[in-house]
Amino acid sequence: MTEQEWITCADPAQIIDFLRENGNGRKLRLFACGCVRQIWHLVEVGSSRHAVEVAEKFADNEASDADLKKAYLRAAAEVKDVPEYDVTHADPACAVSREHSWDAAYCVEHIVTSRLRPDWKESRQIHSSMLRDIFGNPFRPVVFTPEWRTCTAVALAQLMYESRDFSPMPILADALQDAGCANDDILNHCRGPGPHVRGCWVVDLVLGKV
Repeated sequence: MTEQEWITCADPAQIIDFLRENGNGRKLRLFACGCVRQIWHLVEVGSSRHAVEVAEKFADNEASDADLKKAYLRAAAEVKDVPEYDVTHADPACAVSREHSWDAAYCVEHIVTSRLRPDWKESRQIHSSMLRDIFGNPFRPVVFTPEWRTCTAVALAQLMYESRDFSPMPILADALQDAGCANDDILNHCRGPGPHVRGCWVVDLVLGKV
């Protein structure tokens, strides 16, 4: 994949395939969780929601391999018992807790796009944009200066990360600019239309997450 293809690609499966060798396991799992969060109102099976929450904690080293496996097995068992019309909603939430992050990302994206979204073309575009939000531009890595990591910037980033409400992104841009950041990639991303999800590359840089 070239840089231009990365920027314009509207096929999330192709991007995920590229990231299999060039990606980050934490970010791939957060992408999978972000896909399910898009249809959160449809995920009514308790064990399925729990699996997503455990997968998010696992991505941030707040849950163990055993916790992840337990959540997956519990969700997988309950999926078999839910009515047929609910299975498609429970399946992707179960898949986020698969052992391998690449497998989780690929399976969740495929299930959500193919079975849950009648507007599948729009969904694929959104997922592609989410991947770029999470991974940034791997062909043009950004060096983040520690001095930009002010108390205000960190507080804003932490608030957005925990709440999953990324509407203050333009305010984060102002805070970073006040701290001396003049990097157009960072500032334009913060002030752009999004989407932004947990794992956003700028928020991660501010919080020192990898």
